[in-house]
Amino acid sequence: MSTALHDVAAAGFIAAALYPDAISTSPTGAAIDMITADGPCFAIQQVGDLTEETSLTGMIEESANGTSGWSAIDGAAFVAVGTADNVQAITFRRSARYLRYVATLEGDTPSIDLAVLIGEQRKSL
Repeated sequence: MSTALHDVAAAGFIAAALYPDAISTSPTGAAIDMITADGPCFAIQQVGDLTEETSLTGMIEESANGTSGWSAIDGAAFVAVGTADNVQAITFRRSARYLRYVATLEGDTPSIDLAVLIGEQRKSL
């Protein structure tokens, strides 16, 4: 199997880890079942507006069953964000079936516009 994703629309599995929304507490996304995908993963974190003195530190976690045993994935953390209009993309390898996005939101009255996507190449049989 090729590790290059040449046709994202047809060959990529892409899921919303967090749909675009204004949040004011540290978010934890729902479990994403990656069973139909294989190879290197990617994640995109998009920050829009945020209140003054707000910071966000996000990462991707994995679990074998999607409900418990969540652990951080080495190399699957975003650089901390403290300014508006920030987009970051990371690549990483998973070793478990389920993924989710988690973040720590800090500040006196934090508020941030945030969206996160997770993707991987679909399995080819």
